[in-house]
Amino acid sequence: MEYKKVLKFLQIIGSIFIILSLIEIAYIILFNFTPFILDGNSLLLSEFLYSSTIFPFSGTILYLFLLIAMFCYLIIGIFLFRISLKNNIESIPLAKFIVVIGMVILLGAFIKMNYLVLLGKTAITTPFTTIHFQTALYDMDITSIAPAIFWVFFMTVNTYYLLIGLTITAVGIKYTLQQEQAKKS
Repeated sequence: MEYKKVLKFLQIIGSIFIILSLIEIAYIILFNFTPFILDGNSLLLSEFLYSSTIFPFSGTILYLFLLIAMFCYLIIGIFLFRISLKNNIESIPLAKFIVVIGMVILLGAFIKMNYLVLLGKTAITTPFTTIHFQTALYDMDITSIAPAIFWVFFMTVNTYYLLIGLTITAVGIKYTLQQEQAKKS
């Protein structure tokens, strides 16, 4: 691998992270304003999300952590894009940086997936029924199809983050090995 190709790879990955994170943030904002019909009452997600009587406090915390994770991936994307534009990093530190950032992305994606799964299992409790959040998203009697599409999009993007974390780590390891071989000879 050449140094310029590695920087171009980081630039592409950084720009994809920025675009996906901005789309995710836009979707989460739209997600807050989707109506849910619970026991005959129409409530916006943002209304019952922060209501301790309907949605548990742990679910609200998970939702906020999910939002923070989206902003963290936006920051990582900006950071990768800025690193790729600078040509003043030597090859060996760049190779080690790529391995570390790949592992950070992979670990963050696992944590974010746990937030999504736990948030989906959070119970929405009304005076007459109790339903899981993810079940409510997929139930057409409770809400429209848009929240279900948003939820599938969040899961899909997180799967992309898992795969790209593995890919970045693999590229970093390969580039590190090439730099070590070049250093020996």
